[in-house]
Amino acid sequence: MFGEETPVFEKKDKPFDLEAWLSLELPSQYEANAKILNRSGLLDILPETGGKGIVSIDGKECPFPKIEDIEAVIRKNPELFRKKMEQGFTELEITPFGLPLETIIKIVEKAIVRHHKEGKLFSTRKNPDDTAEKPTPLELNAEYPLYQWDGYNKADPDGKIVYYPEEFSDNHHGKTKIEMLEQAEDKMFKGYNIILRERNLNIPREGQGETKGGRKQLETNKKIREYLEILKTKKEYEGEVGLTPEDRLTIFLTHLEKTDEVIDDYSGSGSISYQVGAYFPPDGDVPLSSWSRGYRRFRLSRSGPGDQDSDDGSASGVRINA
Repeated sequence: MFGEETPVFEKKDKPFDLEAWLSLELPSQYEANAKILNRSGLLDILPETGGKGIVSIDGKECPFPKIEDIEAVIRKNPELFRKKMEQGFTELEITPFGLPLETIIKIVEKAIVRHHKEGKLFSTRKNPDDTAEKPTPLELNAEYPLYQWDGYNKADPDGKIVYYPEEFSDNHHGKTKIEMLEQAEDKMFKGYNIILRERNLNIPREGQGETKGGRKQLETNKKIREYLEILKTKKEYEGEVGLTPEDRLTIFLTHLEKTDEVIDDYSGSGSISYQVGAYFPPDGDVPLSSWSRGYRRFRLSRSGPGDQDSDDGSASGVRINA
């Protein structure tokens, strides 16, 4: 389960072959995710049930998802997943969502510091498939490698952050993490978000997004609330959800461990990332993340739903959760 990675399957110019992805890509990506999460300390040996997994903030043990269960969920809705993969959502991410947000943040911070000490902290390449492209070495403020807005402190156990809001207002209809875990009590993936994401993690600037399978990539320079509305109402984005801070942090970690590169480097090839899958109702803000070259650190902040900037955008994912 925690072995070495196998070569990446490359999609050719023909209808997406879901069977090939399930037999070649799913095992490879599953193993890579499990290995990184385990090695980083996000997974642990469960004291009661044994095996790898997490103890969520409600005190319950959540075993690591089984690959056969992930495959089974995809096979139940092959039309949707084939369509989304044709649109570019081919990369598996397993987020230990049930952990305290603070725990995930601390582990990401440790990984950043370790990579810098080893001389392996770089900007993300413009094209992840271009091995000739040389990433830029990044400096780090070793004393303050990660900025965190105070609103993140105990946000999930205290219910100050909600997930999957329908709108950014007092009528958000989102759920706290405790409520999300209660809702998933009898489901096989409790404590985890399992998503498919796009291979290139750089959010394209306005006018630079590609169209795949009839879907235009989300680009920068829209109001934050517009990204949520697009995902809710436009047919080509059917099946997609906004990412949570836990998702984006996990993606940051797995990408860093695989490539030695940070994401959301808005002074390089990336953009500031709004996580529209979450909302801070007490403050009326939406979480965001970025790499700041000026301050030489990773940044977790927030912004108002009406804010808009040419450097800022949002990414989405396709949930596999049963």
